Formats: sequence, structure tokens, C-alpha cells
Amino acid sequence: MNRISTFLLGVLVGALGLFVSENYYVVRSKDNVHLIPKVAAKLELPYRDIREYTAQDWSNNPSLALAIVKSKKQNLMVESGLSGMQQQFENLLRNIGG
Repeated sequence: MNRISTFLLGVLVGALGLFVSENYYVVRSKDNVHLIPKVAAKLELPYRDIREYTAQDWSNNPSLALAIVKSKKQNLMVESGLSGMQQQFENLLRNIGG
């Protein structure tokens, strides 16, 4: 490949990356990776790992929560909330027992 085609390929990959990061969240859940459309296009960190999210994390990320609800994938919020709650209970039991 010559220099101009390498440059154009880089521009294309960069434009595609910018488009995805402005319009979608890449959400990692326990079972899979999901592409969730954002409610409003804005440039922010597109990758979110929600496997350990708690209720506090959801309240700190209302745009992500709204996007998940709007895309009809609320089960992702329930799964992450339950696992976070379960981990908190296990830590509490470990502290009480130990």
C-alpha cells in the first residue's frame, strides 16, 4: 500500500470510530457485549462494563440507563444490579462471620 491509501484508510477508520463513539454505547454484560444506541449523540466514553454496577452506579449514569431502557434491554440493568447486590451481601456476611 502506498502512503495515500494508508492515510485514507486511517481517515476512514477514524471517522467510523468517531461515529460509533458519538452514537452508541458498547456495553459489556455478564453474557455478551451489546451495542446500545445513545438517546442523544454526544462524545463521551462509549465503552461501559456493567457487570459490577450497583444502584449508585446507575444513578451516576442516567444517560446510559435511559438508553438501555429505550432499547428495551432492561434485563441488562436487572442482571448487573442483582450481581452487585449479591456481592454486597456476600461481603457483609464475610465481615460478620470473620
